[in-house]
Amino acid sequence: MSKSRKFRVRATAEPPAEGRAGPRSTRALSSVRSGVRRTRRVMKTSELIARDIILDISEGGLKTGDSLPPEAAMLKHYEVGRASLREALRLLEVQGLVHIRAGAKGGPVVGSANAENLARMLTLYFGLAGATYEDLCDVMLIMYPRVAEVCAARKLTKVQAQALQASVEQACGAQNPRLIRTETLKDFHLLLTEFSGNSVWTLLADAVALVFTDHIISTTDSREFHAVSAADHKEIGEAVLAGDVARAGKSMLEHTERMIAFYRGQNPGIFSQLIEWR
Repeated sequence: MSKSRKFRVRATAEPPAEGRAGPRSTRALSSVRSGVRRTRRVMKTSELIARDIILDISEGGLKTGDSLPPEAAMLKHYEVGRASLREALRLLEVQGLVHIRAGAKGGPVVGSANAENLARMLTLYFGLAGATYEDLCDVMLIMYPRVAEVCAARKLTKVQAQALQASVEQACGAQNPRLIRTETLKDFHLLLTEFSGNSVWTLLADAVALVFTDHIISTTDSREFHAVSAADHKEIGEAVLAGDVARAGKSMLEHTERMIAFYRGQNPGIFSQLIEWR
């Protein structure tokens, strides 16, 4: 843990001195005058600690699997009570960002900010918001082509270009397309989001893809679509490697439309259902 930052709990920010309203106060007054009043939720002590733990993990360069300090050290560092610290760790554990290792030598260890954890959380929010799998498809039709365009606009490194090409060749080189592993086809999309060079894009696009894969693709026999996917990936890959932004976006849009149409034909009833939390 970094020793340079000290965390002190404050429920609310200190108000500005009388007659010296800061920018935040000015915005608040403007909102009141316009008839729109927005209240800022006061974070709980445990949430503030959780936030600080994540900052310390990031600033300290800690990686997945690295141990966090023992409880006594964390209590002293964050200057809070045991109950608040443990609640903070539980909040992070639910999100997969921290794991609590059992045993005499156990304790909190760094988890990972991966798409699997994000996808699981998103399904909870999507379901509560009344979102359906059809809504998810609408987002895919916007997001996927844009990812391909961003990737095509970037100059991929030699290693990245080789990885994308290898993914395409592995699928296209199969003698029997029905035997192409679903993971091989999924890897192509994961490479595109990774090579987009934006962590937000990568996490969001991969999380949406995981929801569609786990909830839709896994419920059907997709082997009939493997040959189409392999051919589509070849077209998209060539456009990305050529730096042809318009072609990459158009090809990805057409591929996504074909993919959704195929699975809608296989399991039409699921698309109108609410997204489940899994």
